[in-house]
Amino acid sequence: MPRQQDDDISKTDFAWQLRLHSLAYLPNIDRFIDLRHPKAGRHILPVLNEAGRMLRDASIQSCLAARAAYEAELALRARAEQTKADLAERLAPAAIAPCRADLDGPAAVNQLADDFILQTTRNDGVVFGDLIRMGWQAEQLKQHSSAARIVAQRRQEKQTAEVLA
Repeated sequence: MPRQQDDDISKTDFAWQLRLHSLAYLPNIDRFIDLRHPKAGRHILPVLNEAGRMLRDASIQSCLAARAAYEAELALRARAEQTKADLAERLAPAAIAPCRADLDGPAAVNQLADDFILQTTRNDGVVFGDLIRMGWQAEQLKQHSSAARIVAQRRQEKQTAEVLA
């Protein structure tokens, strides 16, 4: 039986280190697998000496380095996803119209007047279905549409007078 090199660990210590670090050695394919991240499907090659024998300690260190690199990659992906989520959170209020279902009274009339003005810039004009899609409820539209139409007309008349003056 060949003697173990002085700078390498014993088979017992090797088996203990594998269990300690959640690693598995697959002798059939001569590869290591990280049991903490088995879905990654990464197999790590053992470190061999000049004679082709596995250096156990160096192989364990190689597996731990591969794990650290993979976890750093996962952290980088998580930071990128968090950056995307933060950007979406900042853009969402500007890109998505606020809910109009909870508006009542003068706030509802003013918002509905703004929506009327916005909708008149389209070819179709103001369409009931579009206002519903914007978050209005049918009861709100029935209650506030006449007042909002008057407010919208006055705003447009005032804007026209300012442009002509």
